Amino acid sequence: MTRHADDHRADPEPSADELMAMAYADGELLGSERESFEQRLAAEPDLGRAVADYRELEIMARQMAPPEPADHEWERLSGELGQRAGLSLGHGLILLGAAGLLGLAAVEWAQSDMELLPKALTGALGLGLFLLAAFVARARLRALPFDPYRKVKR
Repeated sequence: MTRHADDHRADPEPSADELMAMAYADGELLGSERESFEQRLAAEPDLGRAVADYRELEIMARQMAPPEPADHEWERLSGELGQRAGLSLGHGLILLGAAGLLGLAAVEWAQSDMELLPKALTGALGLGLFLLAAFVARARLRALPFDPYRKVKR
């Protein structure tokens, strides 16, 4: 099979934006060049995804290195039924206990003889904490596509 003179490369050359994203991901942009690029990152989600993709490639390249002795032990532990069952049981009990305590606290709060102002303030605190947790979770889920560590295995 012969190659034509026009087929000397399989992939096109990276664009200026791709080169900047690579340089930023590698920590090579400094000073005003870095600040200018970060302003673009704030305004251009596609550019942010490109940086995340390049960081992910770097992380994946590091994963291709031969495993360390600790990696073998982690792999062995993750395969043990007792380890998996213990972790699952522990997580389940924590969730059950937290949900139960929150439910009991809500019932006790609702049935309490507390005066109106302290009851309103504690209700506002509880609702505020719930909203804070919900919006932090929402932000984390929206930022997940930009996380270069999302596919990293330990």
